[in-house]
Amino acid sequence: MMKRTMVSVASMLAVAMGSAASAAPAVNDGYDWAMRVNDEERAQSAILAYEVTDTDDQPLNFRCEEGGNRIFAGISGNSPDLTAIELVSGDATLRVAGTTEVEEMPYFSSDEIAGDSPFIRAFAANGWLRMTDGRGTTDMAGTATGKQVIKRFVAFCTG
Repeated sequence: MMKRTMVSVASMLAVAMGSAASAAPAVNDGYDWAMRVNDEERAQSAILAYEVTDTDDQPLNFRCEEGGNRIFAGISGNSPDLTAIELVSGDATLRVAGTTEVEEMPYFSSDEIAGDSPFIRAFAANGWLRMTDGRGTTDMAGTATGKQVIKRFVAFCTG
């Protein structure tokens, strides 16, 4: 009887620890996900940015062309040596490489991320991500409105 109880407690502890690792972070005060569509070009494109409205405070953005199923991450003002970032949402993790161009300010642009990748699907379902870059780890959680914006962006990109 004692052995069965210990196994049950150990199993519950493992489940609780697994849940804590993928728990949603709190929304950062003033930040939310916003989407802008550029329809001035031949093909419509969109940007999804985690930002403070009416400022240039934007730790991460994603961009895509409508229905192209290809998404690219971008970061302004990071280290000129940044060559990759890690993105996590729930149980999905993605390490994406890229290049940093330095003109007036360093700008990291990732390699292509498939719009139907497990990470993008998890990000759309969860409404948050955790990014690790050259400066550390940043949680980026959407409000209820921001979560809907993420879903619209992914639908726009994947067509």
